[in-house]
Amino acid sequence: MNNFKVRTPRGDLRFEIGFTAAHREAQRKHGHPARIEAACLRAQFPAIFHPIQDEDLIAGRIQMGLVGLGIQHQTGGFGFYMNEEKVVAELEFRAGDAKYREELQDMLTYWKGRNTNALVLRNMPKQISGALFSDNWRSLPLPASPILRMAGAYIDFDKLIRIGIPGLEAEVDLYRKRAASDGGDLELLESMLDVLALLKEACAFYSAQARGLAAGAGTDERKRQLHSMAAALDAICLRPPSSMLEGLQLVWLYGIMAPLIEYGRLDEYIGDLYVHDLDAGLISQEEAVELVASFFRLIDHLDCETDGRVIVGGYGRRNPANADRACLVAIEACRRVKEVLPQFTLRFSKATPLEVWAAAMRCIEEGRTYPLLYNDEVLVPGVMRAFGVDRARAETYMPLGCGEIEFDHHSFGTPSGSMNTLKILELAMRGGFEPMTAWRLGPETKPLADCSSFDEFLGIYREHLAFYIEAQAVFEKYEYEITGKIHPFMMVTMLYDGCLEKGKAVFNGGCAYLGGTLELYGNVNAANSLAAIKKLVFEDGSLGAARLLEAMDANFVGFERERKLLLDVPKYGNDLDYVDSIFVDLHDWLCSTIRSQGPKVGLDSYLAVTINNAQNTTLGRWVGATPDGRKAGAPMANANNPAPGSDTRGITAMLNSILKPSHDNHAGMVSNIRFTKETFASGRDRILALIRNYFERGAAHAMITVVGRDDLRNAMLRPQDYRDLIIRVGGFSARFVDLKKDVQQEIYDRISY
Repeated sequence: MNNFKVRTPRGDLRFEIGFTAAHREAQRKHGHPARIEAACLRAQFPAIFHPIQDEDLIAGRIQMGLVGLGIQHQTGGFGFYMNEEKVVAELEFRAGDAKYREELQDMLTYWKGRNTNALVLRNMPKQISGALFSDNWRSLPLPASPILRMAGAYIDFDKLIRIGIPGLEAEVDLYRKRAASDGGDLELLESMLDVLALLKEACAFYSAQARGLAAGAGTDERKRQLHSMAAALDAICLRPPSSMLEGLQLVWLYGIMAPLIEYGRLDEYIGDLYVHDLDAGLISQEEAVELVASFFRLIDHLDCETDGRVIVGGYGRRNPANADRACLVAIEACRRVKEVLPQFTLRFSKATPLEVWAAAMRCIEEGRTYPLLYNDEVLVPGVMRAFGVDRARAETYMPLGCGEIEFDHHSFGTPSGSMNTLKILELAMRGGFEPMTAWRLGPETKPLADCSSFDEFLGIYREHLAFYIEAQAVFEKYEYEITGKIHPFMMVTMLYDGCLEKGKAVFNGGCAYLGGTLELYGNVNAANSLAAIKKLVFEDGSLGAARLLEAMDANFVGFERERKLLLDVPKYGNDLDYVDSIFVDLHDWLCSTIRSQGPKVGLDSYLAVTINNAQNTTLGRWVGATPDGRKAGAPMANANNPAPGSDTRGITAMLNSILKPSHDNHAGMVSNIRFTKETFASGRDRILALIRNYFERGAAHAMITVVGRDDLRNAMLRPQDYRDLIIRVGGFSARFVDLKKDVQQEIYDRISY
């Protein structure tokens, strides 16, 4: 994705050439990274802004460049970035005069070794470079990979609305004066004021555009909307927002300039303004829904796929009564905006009003895949134990991206590592030998064929897992440190707890709580495979280890009997303790081992996440045949859901399995459930009761798709007729026909109830 939905995309790379010139000049003139960032932001804005579109009630559209300043790949890239592949394509295939092509070549060579990704990889600590030797997980059979990004900035939008741009300027100026007197980082704070001045210039840019469009508007209603937009842009430069429109306009423009892709607890930061406007007769409920719908369409235009979170509901809101009223408006806007973003999320609890729950169920039943459901009764105490924080802090938890948990404008927990536990099982079975490439990876250990017991082999498997876990934790801490030296990310820093008080940038000592997360893939298949090894090799003796490896190396061709034995071993997702206990044991060991790394490397926390997006399919391509009977290259199970087609005992048994792993030792795990429209139509009350019961029995979350019984099959045959079919993939939703064919097949193979 990440194409940015704009009507008239830029036709060449002149912005990127100009940005490169600005960066080169800033590097020549300034030594402080904040001065460099401020200069680059001025080169980026308003250059990447796009015009207000006819349906917009809020101003601000962007198309990030192939070169620029972002914070993760959905914002163009990480830090100072270059999309080398597309820049090369422009150079090789697009028209342009000699000067333009010369500038492209200069840009390409300038950024090759200067982009943030290159700097991070080049300075990788030697102690982990052998374990994490590449981030090319799409094309190499890697057991683990670093992920270069700073994902999940949740800034204090509530504070931004309450004090406005002038209040934030005054606060920064106060700390600037303090820094001038006590020897603090004066250049950082002066640069922040420059960036806030740029924000006001952006408001003026769009205000002038809105007034110009109003002059030629085709209807009186559109003219009124554009004049209101311009007035809101003018007002937020002078005072805190006093209306719902002004609040959303400030949040949006600040967010895209930061640049951000997570938009936080909407009902909290907009609730008071909505209730004020509604009760004063300044806005109708319908107008409020349309305003939020416009906000949602703008988030969708970012095309950031796995992110774009908007959260409503739950404990810990400053203004629950007003927030709950705004929550209903947001759910209705979500129901109407039939796009894949935002990733609209409902945190619910015993205190959630029945009308909010009913509105959410209606939205899900209509096939929106939203809201994503998060149970505060389970998650708040679980977060307290996993992170070691008090209840007040736990109530501010925020699922970012695919579902990793951090604390609103207080913590960072970027998922900067990926680990394929099934691939590591493949290595452990062969003593550290990777069969596709004939590489030696990780520890060199005794192979499965030489082990005398299941417990001995399990210990060896854990040794391999621990090798990569330890390396990933070291990388996480290192990535924060090197990023902090290069990037102040000032618009994030200004609205993160503790940063201004300390006078430090968010990743350079400013962040109040610096954690990390490690993404896990393949756990379900690994547990199913361990169950097969335990039962057939060590308990029954019906399949020798050497014969098992021979069958796997042949991808089961000529070994159909052996594969049937493997497939017949109990599989996770059927409420069978034999295999479910192995899955829970693996889950608990991984979570405990990962959590133990935090204090070792100097992070406030380091926790596991099992929230797979489509990488369960992508990473599965580089895993050979496995002892669960899965063939080489086939997708792995998504997150903690059963492997496609393996849950054969009905939805109750499947949910019983999903309920078994703990939610107090990790930072995120998702559960995807798919119902058919026909099931809902014939037994709506029964399905809703099932969902309620699932949560009452301790479920933490559910991501529910409702589709017609034959929709997925028909969409693969006639994609042109199913452009609006949206499904839940893993940690994100997508238009089914836009997914890669192997991802479509993996989703189709999952069981619908």
